[in-house]
Amino acid sequence: MTVEEIIDRLYGLPLAEFTKARNEAAGELRKDGQRDAAERVKSLPKPTVVAATVNRLVREHRGEVEQFLRAAAALRDAQFAGKGDLATATEQEREELDRLVGAGGEAVRQTLLAAAADEDAARQLLDARLAQELELRGFGTLLAHVATTPAAPSGTPTSPTGPVSSGSPTKPAPSAAPARAARTETKKPDDRAALARLQNARAALGIAETSERRARGRWQETQQKLEKTRSAVVHAERDVEQARAVFDKAKRDAAQARAALEEAQRDLDRRRRD
Repeated sequence: MTVEEIIDRLYGLPLAEFTKARNEAAGELRKDGQRDAAERVKSLPKPTVVAATVNRLVREHRGEVEQFLRAAAALRDAQFAGKGDLATATEQEREELDRLVGAGGEAVRQTLLAAAADEDAARQLLDARLAQELELRGFGTLLAHVATTPAAPSGTPTSPTGPVSSGSPTKPAPSAAPARAARTETKKPDDRAALARLQNARAALGIAETSERRARGRWQETQQKLEKTRSAVVHAERDVEQARAVFDKAKRDAAQARAALEEAQRDLDRRRRD
């Protein structure tokens, strides 16, 4: 096996077997004289529980993971490049995410969202060799989808009413042309920088709003579960009170029966003595 195949196999093992298998693989490589490869394998970090869960999810549901990443890319295109229907893309991405969370558990959600926002993170996800869960850092690939406004071609003379005709005998005063050109060259970079900041801010807002919608949905689901739990607790408390009342009555009845038995026994004993 190559070193890459060994690493791939290790990160596909159950978490409890990782450390022993890693050390054994490093030992075998060292015996074969592959010291650099042995050191590389020996230094592999053990995955966290969440990372191991994600790795297993990718290996067992790779087709669904790839489909989710395609849906995430389509959503980015709809949000920031105006390609496709935003509502449809949002719903599709949400459905794919929910399907994977249903298969892997709530713990995988953060890593999937990080991979949806950044192509480098997506590649790490598909490698299925994560040692720890992925986190969303900055805006990743999302800002690459922000359309940029092309700058006006340089060297094209303009006037307040439009381009200057090449055949026009009228020429600006010698002192005015350099000044106007200087103002134009100074203004264009400033406008482009301001436009870029505006576009980045819009992209950041879109990302934040998407995260807000997802968080609101999770909060609402959790709130509904909490209400159901509270209702179940109330019913359970009532059942406990009723059971306690029945128990207390049974206890009193048993005490009365025990007292009656003792009294009957004493009466019998008296009669026998007499």
